[in-house]
Amino acid sequence: MYLYTQVQFVKRKDHSDVIIYYSKNGEKFRRSTGVRVLPKNITSKGAISSSHPNHEEDSKKIKSLQDRIEDIVISYKDKYGEKPSVDWLEKQFDKPLVDARKDLDYALCYWKEFIAEKEQTTRNPGTIKRYNNLEGTLNKFVEKRNYIVSFDLLDQKFFNDFLSYMVNEHEYVRNHNLTRPEHGLKPEVGLANETAIKRLKDFTEYLKYCSVEHDININLEKIKKFIKLARHKQEVRPLSKTQKWELTLTADEIQFVVNLDHYEPDFWDSLSENQKRYLDILIFMCLQGTAPIDTKEIKKSDIRNGKIVKERSKSGNEFKVDLDPIAEQILVRNNFNLDFTDQTVNGELKHIFVTIFELYRKRFDKKHDEHFEILCTQKIRKGEREILKIQHRGLFVELMTGRRSFLTNLGEKADELGIKELMSQAGHTVIGTTLGYIHERQQSKKSKGGLFGVYKLNKSN
Repeated sequence: MYLYTQVQFVKRKDHSDVIIYYSKNGEKFRRSTGVRVLPKNITSKGAISSSHPNHEEDSKKIKSLQDRIEDIVISYKDKYGEKPSVDWLEKQFDKPLVDARKDLDYALCYWKEFIAEKEQTTRNPGTIKRYNNLEGTLNKFVEKRNYIVSFDLLDQKFFNDFLSYMVNEHEYVRNHNLTRPEHGLKPEVGLANETAIKRLKDFTEYLKYCSVEHDININLEKIKKFIKLARHKQEVRPLSKTQKWELTLTADEIQFVVNLDHYEPDFWDSLSENQKRYLDILIFMCLQGTAPIDTKEIKKSDIRNGKIVKERSKSGNEFKVDLDPIAEQILVRNNFNLDFTDQTVNGELKHIFVTIFELYRKRFDKKHDEHFEILCTQKIRKGEREILKIQHRGLFVELMTGRRSFLTNLGEKADELGIKELMSQAGHTVIGTTLGYIHERQQSKKSKGGLFGVYKLNKSN
């Protein structure tokens, strides 16, 4: 006996087509069996009589299709407690039966479709990488904990276990080119709270896609509640702005890097052309405040009346900032092409700046009464654990150091510039966003003269 589907006859001119019928909320699902029956071979009870040619074969064909549709409906009903929509059933029916069953047992079954949609709408390739990091994290969780992750099992226990795994057990390496055993690198264990929170936010976005595009029965409000309670239980909170330290370069440090060929000619000559280009890119960002993705896309046409006028890729907000003479020289020197690969540049900058800060320390100690702090401390929270990351100052340098340095130096000039001008140059519309980029120094000295007091020395200096 079939609970949700019916065999129906659709009358044609000289025969009837046999179809399988299903409905919900007034919407109808009809699929042809490919069987045609003459009127004389349909009994008064609406069945096919034994006088129908190929009776046994056609009966098997009808039964096979009805069994398949009934099976898909029942599998959905068993998991979600209600019949599926006609739209969902139509999409599932177009897949092989095994795939249709598998989809309901694996929560990431629509991941490829989700990523395909994001690739059409996302400007930053780094965002796609972030989404795929979520997939990798979830798959490792499933493998390590022997977990079944299906849509109907996304309950409080799942989010408690998944979040606990992320901050306490998940192993990862930052450079995937150094993952082979012969490299001898041990993976880091446990994601920082901020990263784990982003993973959950991305997972919620994926589940919303499944609900909207594939009619999967998901209560997103419940999901958000589960995540909130899991974060509370695991004490997964981001560091406050006062606790979070990230490296910024002072105007004097930028001045030293700009004139590295003057102050340390031997070290400058030892750098490759690529390394000098990477320094150019960072200096440009320190002086202009552009984010990495916007720096890559700077064109000659973006320069208007001595200013860079451009929309931020992240938000679409326009920013307008005076083109620094040194930044202009960098653009000309690189033929208005500052394109780069983030991971490569970040890795090289760390190595270069370990030496740069050692060289700069000698100058700093001569000029000031205090010693230059070569070791810096960064606090990281993983669940309830606080971890202090103590390492050479140079190892904290990255591309975003440029934008943070610009806004921190600009923030120290805010009284002169005015907060509206500060936000305009940053390309922000919310003051909280601007203030979030302004960081406390671990050690600082005020610059003198000009906006940042950075200039290129002549050979005669």
